[in-house]
Amino acid sequence: MIKKASLNLFFVLLTCSAYSQVDTVRVLFLGNSYTGVNNLPQITRSLATGANKTLLVDGNFPGGFTLQGHSTDTTSLNKIMQGNWDFVILQEQSQIPTINTYRYNSMYPGALRLNDTIKKYNSCATVLMYMTWGRRFGGQQCDPSGINCSPTFTNFSHMQDSLESAYTEIADSMNAYISPVGIAWKKVIEDTTVVLHSTDNSHPNYSGSYLAACVFHSIFWDESPIGLTFSGSISSTLAAYLQNVADSTVFHSYSDWNLNIDNVIANYSYTTFGDSVQFSNLSQHVFPVNYYWDFGDGITSIEKNPLHVYASNQTYTVSLIVEYCSIRDTLLQTVNINSTKLEPINFKTFINLFPNPVISELEISMDQENMDLVIKIITTNGKVINSFQATNKRNVKLDLEDLPSGLYFLNVHNKRNDKNVTLKIVKE
Repeated sequence: MIKKASLNLFFVLLTCSAYSQVDTVRVLFLGNSYTGVNNLPQITRSLATGANKTLLVDGNFPGGFTLQGHSTDTTSLNKIMQGNWDFVILQEQSQIPTINTYRYNSMYPGALRLNDTIKKYNSCATVLMYMTWGRRFGGQQCDPSGINCSPTFTNFSHMQDSLESAYTEIADSMNAYISPVGIAWKKVIEDTTVVLHSTDNSHPNYSGSYLAACVFHSIFWDESPIGLTFSGSISSTLAAYLQNVADSTVFHSYSDWNLNIDNVIANYSYTTFGDSVQFSNLSQHVFPVNYYWDFGDGITSIEKNPLHVYASNQTYTVSLIVEYCSIRDTLLQTVNINSTKLEPINFKTFINLFPNPVISELEISMDQENMDLVIKIITTNGKVINSFQATNKRNVKLDLEDLPSGLYFLNVHNKRNDKNVTLKIVKE
């Protein structure tokens, strides 16, 4: 999914579709030799070029580098701070996710620091965790000291399960995408005799990098890689097979890789009372987000849960546009206003509220003292949330500091003559 700069003009937003597909994507790769061998960014760019798309790439991937290292590395940080990235790819050193000491004390803290920096300078960028693959024959993974080690993995798939767990856990905690390259490798290795590892049984050969590039292409453009014309140094038959594997890995388990976490679904409910409507925003989205309301009478709002007062009785079409970066969704509903405009007609006295809207303290003043009052605060759906009593007072002050913002009704009942009055109040 492509994210561009947010539009500033409300009337432009009203005419736009959910989001605009573009043919240029900017990607920053932060990794190590698993990214650099065979020049994965260049293979991915060649796939895009063959599909008449433009992939602008940059990166920093020194051999053996870790996410913790990237989080303090001047080169990596400067590239992040350039801004305007659509995707920033984070790839951990190949063994660290399988060794608990390093998974929890290096990989996860490093990823979180990078995520914070990325979002600071690229609020609309998608952080994409590059899930790598296990050693060809599994085995135990240890640090140079030999003290901190992984379990002894019986084969490739056993080690891959550990990598999948680590990348999924940290991606879920950051609301990041996952590029399931290792899972695509697992499909190939378990189902065929195709070799994806180089002779060191760790790094990718060209086929392994090509498969990784097909997975990334699927995510960058949110489209299948099947039929891409670029095959590089492998046969067109093998390229077609690897394209199919990438397609099934990404799109048959789309939600498993968090590829829908930034979907935007506009939704709201509303409650009417006379000429006033309280709108309650029920939209689903991630942050940062913008709201654009059009109440159908020429008035708009950017509040989350606006209260709107209509000037005349009729049916209005109310629209809510919810925008996360350039991803937008719109909901239209009709609101019928048929107001008799409630007035305080039941008391033979005058009741005044001040201030209204109220921020913290509401003062109720009356023109006589001979009253025994019960005062209730009622929600728009009829629930009594607070009650007060006042006897022989011309002025009553109510502390509404803790009352949530919104539209409420104030019901005043004089027990001495069994009269009621109901007034609207707005809490800011």
